[in-house]
Formats: sequence, C-alpha cells, structure tokens
Amino acid sequence: MSQALLLVDLQWDFIRRPGLMPSIEALQQTLSPLLAYARAAGIPVLHVRTEATLSPDNRMPHWQREDVRECIAGSEGAMPHPAFAEQAGEAVFNKRYFSGFGNAQLDSQLRSLDIDALWIAGLYTQSCVRSTAMDAYERGYRVVLVSDGLGSNDALHAGISLRYLDGRVATLASSAELMGSSPATISHDCPDAPGVIASSVVPSTRAETEACCELVSKAAADWALRPAIERCELLARFAGALADRGEGLLERMVRDIGKPITAARDELARAVGHVQEASQLEDSLCLEEGAEVVYEAHGVVALVTPWNNPVAIAAGKLAAALVLGNGVVWKPASQAARIAEQLLLLLHECGLPEALVQVVHGGAAEAKVLAADTHVAAVSLTGPEQAGMDLAAVCLPQGKALQAELGGNNALLVMNDADIESLAPVWAMLAFGFAGQRCTALRRFVVVRSACARFVAAIAPAIESLQLRSPTSPACQVGPMISPAARARAAGLVQAALDRGGHIVAGEFSRSSADCYFGPVVLGGLSREDPLVQEESFAPIAVLQQVDDYAEGMAAVNGVRQGLLAGIATSAESLYARFARGCSAGIVIDGGGLPLHPGAPFGGRKASQIGPPEHGAWDREFFARPKTLYRTQGK
Repeated sequence: MSQALLLVDLQWDFIRRPGLMPSIEALQQTLSPLLAYARAAGIPVLHVRTEATLSPDNRMPHWQREDVRECIAGSEGAMPHPAFAEQAGEAVFNKRYFSGFGNAQLDSQLRSLDIDALWIAGLYTQSCVRSTAMDAYERGYRVVLVSDGLGSNDALHAGISLRYLDGRVATLASSAELMGSSPATISHDCPDAPGVIASSVVPSTRAETEACCELVSKAAADWALRPAIERCELLARFAGALADRGEGLLERMVRDIGKPITAARDELARAVGHVQEASQLEDSLCLEEGAEVVYEAHGVVALVTPWNNPVAIAAGKLAAALVLGNGVVWKPASQAARIAEQLLLLLHECGLPEALVQVVHGGAAEAKVLAADTHVAAVSLTGPEQAGMDLAAVCLPQGKALQAELGGNNALLVMNDADIESLAPVWAMLAFGFAGQRCTALRRFVVVRSACARFVAAIAPAIESLQLRSPTSPACQVGPMISPAARARAAGLVQAALDRGGHIVAGEFSRSSADCYFGPVVLGGLSREDPLVQEESFAPIAVLQQVDDYAEGMAAVNGVRQGLLAGIATSAESLYARFARGCSAGIVIDGGGLPLHPGAPFGGRKASQIGPPEHGAWDREFFARPKTLYRTQGK
C-alpha cells in the first residue's frame, strides 16, 4: 500500500474564523511531527487550498451572496500557516468549492504516484474535509482521517460528520498511530518531579468497555430495586469515610496532579459536601390534586471526569448517580487514575456492590466509545469544550441525556469605585491559584480606564507575593502545571500573544524551563478578537482589557463564546444587581472570592454548558427521569 498525506485548507482566513477547535496551536502540535515524519519517510505530501478571485468573480455562490472576501488569490488570508507551507517538490492544488477533487489534477497526481491510501488532515471537518474524503472514497482510495489533525468552527456538526464517515467512508487514526508511536500505556509523571511516574494506564479496548457496561447494567437492575434508604445510608457512610480517612486522597492529589496541599484540603471538604447533598436527594415528590412525581434511574450512566478536581467532581457525580439507583461506568482522566482507584476503594469499603461501578481508561476516543455503548443511557462529563462537543455528537442523535460542564473564559469587571488595593491579592489567587488550572479561574481583567493605573499598581505586587513552591508546602499557592507539555503550551501562548503586539503588564515570562513551573503573567494590548482573549488558556495567564465605562465593560465580559463565571468589583450594590442580571454566566461573584457551596448549581451559559448544572437538587434532574402518577380513584 502506498499512502500520501493530504493537508486541506490550513489557510489564515479559515484559521482566524471564530471558534476554531482545536486551536491552531494544538493542531500544529500534532500535525507538525506527522508532517516531518511523512517527509522523512518519503510519503508524498500534498496541499489542497481554497482560492478565489474577484475579477472575474469566481467565488462560490453563497460567498457571492454574502460578500465573503476570503482566500482571495494573492492575499495574506489565502496563504497557509507557516507550519503547513509546502516545501520544494510538494504539489499545491487550488479549488473553488469544497472538495479537493474539484481540481482534477489532484486525482491525476495521486494516480501518477500510484497512491492508494490518503491520510487527510486540515479544515473544516464538516465541510471541505468531509467532501474531500467522500470524493476520495468514491474514487477508490482508502481514506484515513487524522483524528487529532482535524479542526472545525462548528464542533457539533464536525463530530456528527466524523461519526458518519467513520466505518463508512474512512477510518480514524491519530497522528501517533500513523507514525507507529502510539504508546501501549498512557503514563503521567509527577508534576513536581518529572521522570517519576505517578500513574500508568492501558487504554480500555472496545470489548473491555462493552463488557463493563453489560456488567453494570445487570448490577444496576438490582440496585434500583433496593429501598432508597439503603442507598442514602451508603452515601452517608461514604461522606464520613472521605472526612475521616481521606488523607491518602490528599497525598495523591498533591503528588499526582501537583495540587497545592491547601487547595487539596479544600477539594476534599467540597467532596464531602457534595456527597452529603446527594445523600439527601429523594426519588419522589408529592404534588397537590393527587399527583405524585417519581424519579426513575436511567440504568447505566457514564461518567467522564477531569484531572484537576479528581475527588470533588468524581465523588459528586458518583454519589448522585448511585443514590438515584443507577450503575456507573467511569472513565477518569488518566493523570488521576490512581486517585480514582483510591476513591473507588473507599466506596467499596462503605458497602458498594463490586459490579455496580466499573472503571475504563483512556482518552477522548475511549470516552466516545463508552458514550456510544448501547447500555449507556446518560453521560455526565466535566472537561474542555471540544470533549463536550464530541460527546454531544454521540449522545444527541441517539437521544441520550448529556450533562457537560465545559469550562470558562471568566472575566472580572473592575470599576473605579472598587477597593482595588485590598482586593488585588484575592484576584491574583482567583486567577493564578493552582497554576490557573481551574475552570473557575479568572482569565480576563476588564478594567475601566480611569482605574487601570491603580489596578496595575496593585496587581503587580499581588502576583509577586504569590507563593510558587512545591505543592507539598503549606505555603504553596500556585504550584506546578500538570506536565512539561502543558508548561510549554502556556509559554507558547504568551510568546504568540507578544508576537501579535501584546505586552507584559505584570509578572515575569520565561520562555523555557526543564520543569513544570510557570510564573503567573498578565498581558495587555490585545484586541477583543485575539485568541488569548477569546479562548480559555487553562494556565496561569490572564489578560487586561481596558474599557471606557460599564456598558463597554459588560460587552467585553459577555464578548466570548463561554459563560461559566463572571464578576464585578464595585461598591455600588445596585450596579452589582444590574451586572448579575445582564452577564451571560451561570456563576456571578462580587470580586471578594469564590466560596463554592456544595449544594448550589454549578453550570454556565453558552459554550460552557450542555444540559442541567451539576450538584445539589439539580443532580436529580439529570441522574433520574421524572414520571408523573395521577390517582383519581379511592380518594
């Protein structure tokens, strides 16, 4: 078999469109090694690009109707990203419409090279990639879509397209698989001690996942029939065990994910609170006029949990699913695999039936396999937006319930009447605690111009005073990032922002380091459309956005795709109330901290949330299905 690598539409005009997922930086991280591998191995690399002209006007009809002036021949927007530019001897095929095979020379070139398999990567999955893949299939080529080398500005549509193409028109393979470097195990080093393995897991096969789901399905049928009081009592024991015997979980959080010990203690306390709240959930509700609402279990619920809050989020989801009569198949983040083992062991010690909760391991591909299993009726995820869209593409067409908390790009609006000098240390912690690796972290400081000088004068020393230490130290506030790769990504984000005209407002920037530590930094001088303003960095990076007044500030706060948390710092109670009504966020703060309540709903707006929020009474609306019973006889 002779293969070629085909790169589709990796041009600036497509890259710069809002909402690209994964980001161009992430695509570069995966595709650059594959591109280098292909060139070194003598695998032909071909480039397909959209090109239009205005005179004569040969733009696609819908571009003409909407006067879209993109990918015009000779323009900067029609050029490829430098990482994906052609090298000498590599052919470029321009096209007008969606499919690369709209240029007949592409097929001729492939035939002349005796190519029978195409590796396709690029933009956008739901349009040009899909059309090119289908036309390649029609022409008899074996099509492989590079699963981590595809980007889209419509993630849900892209996910549905991939599910349709996979197994029909094409197969999916990661760049690592194509290079023959996909590891048999997923290993993660201690963030505070690179080279010391914290966890190592073998990704679960489809057969293993299916077996787990079937086992849980059988166990769940019995569990749902048990008296509700038994389920509540087990959860009450679990809450007690977390409070009394959770020291091992604390140690694991500090060791395995680099969480500062004080933050780990806070998380453990929050986990206890979530479990206690869940143990109070009732599975029936009496109404007036002879109506009763009963809540029935789904059966098998899939849980996909993150590494950054591996105890509180996992414990809360497990408790809510179990108390309402479900069984669980759980895919924890691989970085927190050992933490998941300890948490599950604690549940078993409290009397949980062995078969009722099963664990599978892996990444995004394994999560999609789990969500698609026929036994699974509902999926609860906490993770990045891309993961939520991927699972939505699985769940929504099949009518499966989906709860997805997808992070945030959170902003604090700072007004001139705020107590900036005394609150700056609080804001520094909200932004940079745990190295900014929290979905609730402040990413953007939106400050009225009249207060900017005071803000900068206060935030700079507040950042300098943050304790960047080993997470084992009680004084640690920031700690390391989760991995050297995460640290390198953060450095790349800052450098790219500086290259686009940004500047350092506070903190210090070090481009390279051998460890996982990355000092907090605030950048200014970036436009509203800048990628660092528009996208969640998940790093100790924040941006300063200057605005003229409240109205412009509110527009800036709401001017991103996400909507998890927003805040305003002002001494005017009426302005806080106005802000709370007007901001597109599920959580609103007043700039004085974030005392999360375990029984309060946790969820966002817009791209930060799919389905109902997490925690408290709101969990019942997801982990069980209501059924209304009317009785008119015998009254």
